[in-house]
Amino acid sequence: MNYRLSIGVTCLISVVFSIACLAAGAVAVDYNFDAFSDPRLVLRYSAKYHTAYWFNILDMFGYYLLLIPLVMYYHQQYKFRSPWTALITFSGLAYTLIGAIGAVTLAVSWRFLMQQYTDAGGNLEEVTEVVFLNITLIITKGYWNMLEAVFAAIWFAGIGRLLYNENKAVGITGVITGIATLLDATGNIFDVKILAETGLNVYLVSSIVFVLMLGVKLIKTSRQHHVGK
Repeated sequence: MNYRLSIGVTCLISVVFSIACLAAGAVAVDYNFDAFSDPRLVLRYSAKYHTAYWFNILDMFGYYLLLIPLVMYYHQQYKFRSPWTALITFSGLAYTLIGAIGAVTLAVSWRFLMQQYTDAGGNLEEVTEVVFLNITLIITKGYWNMLEAVFAAIWFAGIGRLLYNENKAVGITGVITGIATLLDATGNIFDVKILAETGLNVYLVSSIVFVLMLGVKLIKTSRQHHVGK
């Protein structure tokens, strides 16, 4: 399997994992989507700590780690075409690594705390809830929706702009995803809830579409190049 084809296949695997992540998240909270904006509600479904664990593991791979080969691929493609490539690549790596660190932190802490919460009582239950809320807010509001979102905005919008001349649909989708993550970060920094939630919801879908489009594009290009030989 050649390099370009490998990157394309990795993109498709990322898409599958990301969709599975969203499905696992919905199942973990019995489709109560308000739980994604209020960590207290997640503890109502603490008996589903196994599902919550896999939700975060799938998130770590689908939305983050499996994108690292793609980030490096486009660094190689554009490193001599734009003076901004180094910044875009750094932002892409920062986005994936910060996001993955957040996801694995929640995977480990949620499983332990949710399991403990189901067996706890009295003061222990209250302490567990406080610890759970603090860890969750640090990761989701701090790591993900402020810090990571800034780097994500630069990478998605930057790669989208670089790809625009080759494929307008792919380029526009990348820029839209970048704008969405910027709105998410801005909304959280200035505590504008509707702005943050709108940006996040658009990102969760548009980032999957963007990676899917890139995966298909790379696979098609690889096959055309192979036939051309």
